[in-house]
Amino acid sequence: MKATSTDRKTVQVTENGELIGQLIYDNLFSLAVDIKMADANVYAVKPTGLFGTTITVTKAGVDVANLKMNWHGQIIFAFQDGEEFALKAKGLFYNKFVIENKNEEQVLQLDPKFNWSRFDYSYDIAYEEKPQNRLLVMLGVYASNYFIATMSGMA
Repeated sequence: MKATSTDRKTVQVTENGELIGQLIYDNLFSLAVDIKMADANVYAVKPTGLFGTTITVTKAGVDVANLKMNWHGQIIFAFQDGEEFALKAKGLFYNKFVIENKNEEQVLQLDPKFNWSRFDYSYDIAYEEKPQNRLLVMLGVYASNYFIATMSGMA
């Protein structure tokens, strides 16, 4: 899988050339985004709460998931069906991200690549077992961008 920026506000996630979905940011410095899936489902992702530390994911106005950064520097994904995942920065310079389930088993790995000429990120996304929850993949890309923006002081 790959996630690539098509312009300053849009990130496309593809697998073998097939579109999985797009992240469409409201503007260049916004953390609010619409996730448009290939199956025509649309999710709204918006920071809420004090200092925008909680992020809500809604579909047609109904909460689907929440993302929240914890004190360990991880972003916790809590879905309404009770599933939970954690995005963790790994590597010597925190240059990779992994998503783990509650049992701390790795579900996805995201390797960001910075493009200096376009000044944006793309991601190589690896997994051992193909994730059934494509929204999780899209939220993983979003959370990685959020983590990078937060740590670089852009947020």
